[in-house]
Amino acid sequence: MVHRLQRYFQQCRWTTQRAVAPMLLFCILVVVGVAACGSTVEGAQNPTPPLHVRKCGSVQTSPRGLPLNATMAKQAESCFWQAYQKCQPAMLGFASRSIDTVALHTFSIRPSDQNCSVTDAMQHAIVPAKLSAVKTYTCTGVAAKPDGLHFSGCGDEGDVIMPM
Repeated sequence: MVHRLQRYFQQCRWTTQRAVAPMLLFCILVVVGVAACGSTVEGAQNPTPPLHVRKCGSVQTSPRGLPLNATMAKQAESCFWQAYQKCQPAMLGFASRSIDTVALHTFSIRPSDQNCSVTDAMQHAIVPAKLSAVKTYTCTGVAAKPDGLHFSGCGDEGDVIMPM
């Protein structure tokens, strides 16, 4: 096969070098073009990096409804509020206790398309009973007010105020 090509190129007054150089250049361009496009093998997928969820801590209240540690409550709520304003994934725990009841909330921020979604995974119990199954509600909004964070429209829970 090579001899035939050589004969053909001699008849056409082409040298082997003159013929091979354009073919080699073409092959290099094809390889570079495929690599530049970032093509992948069919069926291979580029994994998406996992989202970093900021853990803002938790707020616990006494039976009188006041935070057990006001400084930690303020830091945790500030962390969650900043994440909410930037629509960054974050979690915040809230344990509300009264004389005979306990309510545990885990608020989460999840970016979705063009908006920010805030959910409340809630459990409650009347002492000494065990905690209920987790119920998750989507809240309609969050507002930072002087007395703490206000979560509005959280399903059957309605509005939840986390004191600061």
